[in-house]
Amino acid sequence: MISTRVMKFEALMKLVDNGELEEAREIAQSYVEAQPRNFVGYLCLAYVAFAGDKDKVAAEAYVEETLRHDPRCEEAMRLGVMIWTGSGNVAKEKYYIEQGMRYASREAFYPYRMGILLEAQSLTEAAPYFEKAAGLDARNADYVGKYSNVMYQLGKKKVARDYMQRALGLDPNHTENVRNFAQWSFEDGHFKMARDLSERALKTKHDAESARLVRQAAPTSNWLVARVLRIGLLFIAPFKGRKTSAKMMLGFVLGLWILCIPLFFISNLVGIIGVTVVLALVVVAGLISNGIRAKRQLGVEAPEAPVKQVAKPVIQAPPAKKVTETKPPKPITREQNREVNPPLAKKATQPTKINPKVFIVPAIILAVIGFGLMEDNSADDYDSYSYNDMSGAEEADHFFTIRNSLENEEDIAQDGVIDDSFYPVFEKLMSQPKLKEQFSSAYTTGEYLDDSELQYLKIEDYSGDLLFLTEFKDYKLHGIYGTGWDDTEAGKARYTELLQAFEEELGISDGVLEEAHMKLIQASFASNNNNHAVALTMVGEDFQDTFTDMMNDDAVKNQFIASTNFVFIDDSDYQYLKMTDNNDGEPLIAQFEDKNLVYMYGADWSEDDEDQARYEEILSDLDWEDSL
Repeated sequence: MISTRVMKFEALMKLVDNGELEEAREIAQSYVEAQPRNFVGYLCLAYVAFAGDKDKVAAEAYVEETLRHDPRCEEAMRLGVMIWTGSGNVAKEKYYIEQGMRYASREAFYPYRMGILLEAQSLTEAAPYFEKAAGLDARNADYVGKYSNVMYQLGKKKVARDYMQRALGLDPNHTENVRNFAQWSFEDGHFKMARDLSERALKTKHDAESARLVRQAAPTSNWLVARVLRIGLLFIAPFKGRKTSAKMMLGFVLGLWILCIPLFFISNLVGIIGVTVVLALVVVAGLISNGIRAKRQLGVEAPEAPVKQVAKPVIQAPPAKKVTETKPPKPITREQNREVNPPLAKKATQPTKINPKVFIVPAIILAVIGFGLMEDNSADDYDSYSYNDMSGAEEADHFFTIRNSLENEEDIAQDGVIDDSFYPVFEKLMSQPKLKEQFSSAYTTGEYLDDSELQYLKIEDYSGDLLFLTEFKDYKLHGIYGTGWDDTEAGKARYTELLQAFEEELGISDGVLEEAHMKLIQASFASNNNNHAVALTMVGEDFQDTFTDMMNDDAVKNQFIASTNFVFIDDSDYQYLKMTDNNDGEPLIAQFEDKNLVYMYGADWSEDDEDQARYEEILSDLDWEDSL
């Protein structure tokens, strides 16, 4: 249920956004006059000044007054960040961001903004803030995609790809994420994926950057062009910076020319043929690329005039220039002269003559060194291996290794990934289709807990819902805790302890702990075991006897167990889970306090008229809030 202060503030925001400034100002002033010591009126005046009057000075003064009356007002801190974002006053913005991270530690907005502030100075300093934002709001494609992009720039390509796949799962048409993934795929040699993603980027937003990606990837549909670029990619892989088609072709030429050097010691003719073939392949690949781009240009341009204006300079201009430059140069013709291949008699009389073309070697070496300097120096000070020391990185890599092996139906590499003592248990768990499917589709944002000898990762699905916790020992998978994974009393108790530890150490997202407790309670009463001691530890003491009596009614118990779809809503005093089954049955309401179940409401669950009235009231409030 939404608190009164939020309802007032949101109603006033709508007035300001609709241009009704005077009415909004009068309402905000009336709040101040009615309750001078209440922060709501000042918060409303701050929004009027900021969004309506565009007066940042007055808006900040009201924000400060709001925080003086309530230092934990999250709306005021967020508004303070918005006031100074992009203004150039970094100190002011940073102050409100730090206040937000202190008093609203579960809001992803503040670490994300801190990462944006630090990004220009140091990616390594910004990365932990982007990681925290992606973990706090795992359903936000902006946050997850941004963290992925930072990881890619820092050289953590595997982590970047995993996070980007998750971001695109959340929003397949997110323009920036699609573009980044298209560029990465091209640079990694995954040309088919690069073509598909660049086409998707063009459909999502038809502009110069999307057209550039299409122009870049389209020629790789030809096998010769793709082969030349892949071979070139091998030679330029060690160098930093964006890997373009031109760099890949240059890498192909220089790399294969270096490999051709020994041919000159066999004979001049063989060496020259090798060099000529390499250059000819590049010329042919360039001509084919230009031809494909010229044909693809018609498909890139849209019928609307504005789109043609974007497409023309990006796609049409380069081909004419490249065709002119890539005509076979005259040196090739001169090298074909038969004088290069002297008669046997002439060759015999000059056996010790030094081939002047051997001097090509220093030139090629210098060219390679010079090419290495053609890089993006935006992250020169960053050691690409320094991030490997980040807590949980090794465990996360091993988790993804196991998951990918399951997805591809490959044999799981036992050595170095799964602990020997746990391997038989893991094989038994994976023999259950439901658990195998859950593990294969699982994901981790890297939320990590270190318990000296053992380490733990929180594992979620792609929508951000908790699935289970993995236990590692010496970087090897040592155990799995969660509903259905370890149904022993000891396993359930350990799972509960770990959830509480994650909550205390990291602050789990709202609703995760309540949902996990509810799943454990349901699993306990769904089993044939009559010992529910562990499950009842997650039920409030005053409600334990009443809840046990409820579960003695088979109809009530079956409805409770079948209601596995959860919607979490937080009210300041209590937290609620709206529980529904898959058969459009009547919803149940679970009421929590301090993460423990303190009451259950259901249609016709109680003969008490007050309970039924309370059930209908809460359900109405939850439906209303869920619709906002």
